[in-house]
Amino acid sequence: MEALGEFKIIWGYLKKYKKEVRKLAVFAVASSAITAVIPYIYGRLVDLVSVQAFELNFIFALLGIWLLMSIVSSLFTKIVDQRGSFLGADISNDLVCETAEHIIALPMRFHKEKSIGNIFSKIERSASNLRRITHQIVFWSLPQFLTVFIGLLILFLAEPLLALAAILLFLGYIAITLYKTNPIIATQKKLNQTSENVAGNLSDGLLNIHTIQSSAAEDFQKARTEKDYHEKLGGVFKDYFQLWASLSFWQDIFFSLGFLGIFSLSLFLLRDNLITPGKLVMFLGYLNILYAPLSNLAWQWEHFKTGITTIKRVRELVAIKPENYNPKGKILERMAGKIEFKNTEFGYRKSRLILTNINFIAEPGQKIAIVGGSGEGKTTLVDLISLYFVPTKGKILLDGTDIRKINLRFLRKIIAYVPQEIILFNDTIKNNIRYGKPGATDAEIKQAAMASYAARFIEKLPKKYDQLVGERGVKLSGGQKQRLAIARALIRNPKILILDEATSSLDVESEKLVQEALEKLIKGRTTFIIAHRLSTVRSADKILVLEKGRIVEQGTHQELIKNKGAYFKFYSLQFQT
Repeated sequence: MEALGEFKIIWGYLKKYKKEVRKLAVFAVASSAITAVIPYIYGRLVDLVSVQAFELNFIFALLGIWLLMSIVSSLFTKIVDQRGSFLGADISNDLVCETAEHIIALPMRFHKEKSIGNIFSKIERSASNLRRITHQIVFWSLPQFLTVFIGLLILFLAEPLLALAAILLFLGYIAITLYKTNPIIATQKKLNQTSENVAGNLSDGLLNIHTIQSSAAEDFQKARTEKDYHEKLGGVFKDYFQLWASLSFWQDIFFSLGFLGIFSLSLFLLRDNLITPGKLVMFLGYLNILYAPLSNLAWQWEHFKTGITTIKRVRELVAIKPENYNPKGKILERMAGKIEFKNTEFGYRKSRLILTNINFIAEPGQKIAIVGGSGEGKTTLVDLISLYFVPTKGKILLDGTDIRKINLRFLRKIIAYVPQEIILFNDTIKNNIRYGKPGATDAEIKQAAMASYAARFIEKLPKKYDQLVGERGVKLSGGQKQRLAIARALIRNPKILILDEATSSLDVESEKLVQEALEKLIKGRTTFIIAHRLSTVRSADKILVLEKGRIVEQGTHQELIKNKGAYFKFYSLQFQT
């Protein structure tokens, strides 16, 4: 029953292509039926030539039929193999697209808690396994078993006793294969997990090569790698290969003994004239057909079980409830950009709140700075504005409307975020800016680049706006990436702006250009600045000081300095002489 449910999973991906599957099923059944009839024909030929008075024309006619059937069967098999592999590629691509689209729509909480690299690896393995199961098992192995079924039926009609012996051999071989394959499947899962772990350790070491060499820890890292691969991974590999060797041994022993017994029986039947030489030849032909799928049964079953496990994991991801985009939510026609937090609280768990009793108002066009130590909830607070996380208590209002009642896509389109560490796509400069406003014209892109001072360096590049930036923008400097991020924000013309200390890691010259670009970006927009360096918040209209998830102070720079509270302590620590 479990296997039936697992095949239903595969059918869930195939049913989109019902028409193509039906066509392939017809070709597969036809090919299987033709292949199953061929041993009967050459058995008849042997019987015909064993008698002295035989019709030569009839012999040639049978030989011609045999040749024609072989050609047709090969042609049908080629069609099933080729189009089955195409179909496997199509549904594996469907799996990747469906899963990727779903993951993009999952809440930010999911992305903060999960490793995207690990998820990507799962998707790739699942797609590969789905492609292999579809091609090698559904459209290759199953037709072979259909041939066996039809062949045994023909054999049963021709010689019931030999057919019964072949069926017993068939069932016994399957039973011993499935029994011995279960521990192989379990070890394969362990092998996959161990392989992921040791590869992760090796990758971690290579990514931190500077730390290893600066600590003169090469020998330590070498010993760790050797232990991972020789002891941990190598040990599981040995168990895996040992189990396969044991399976192959018992399969060979069982089939050899079974074949010997059945062949001996057929010889006695031939001696007593209970079967003809042609029937013996036909029977041996059907045993050959029987052995072909049986010899691959364990390998195919292992691949099916381990493959379906990875596919189930991806299906678990797709089952996670996506972001609630509230398509019926409000679209605000006119916006001033006023943000108000009213008794807002948030926590991943009820027992541990990250933000408690947050109350403040950001008037339209004001610049609000958020300061505090690490882990105090600064980033979480601004994430709530974009509804990456939903408040567990209280409200956040945009121009008097609860943001939970606003269409989520609309809400996020009016908010732009410029982080401290800019992540760019491995694409052209033009397309990286266009991400701020999909569908933007080249003229709009150049205008945004000019306003952000990004055009200064773009025009010097060999391919200008068509220049590839490399993975995560590796080909650009920090200041250049920041200016592209500002251009991306400018092109969407946001009403609300969130800045995560966008100049903290830049050199003096780059910082000056970025600061000037930011001043243009901030003008006329309600702006929230996550501040790490207090020198950047002196001009803020309001400063919020967070401690343990609470606002302990709020006011202007001068007001908070006069109060000599938490902000004054932070400021004194950064600027003490």
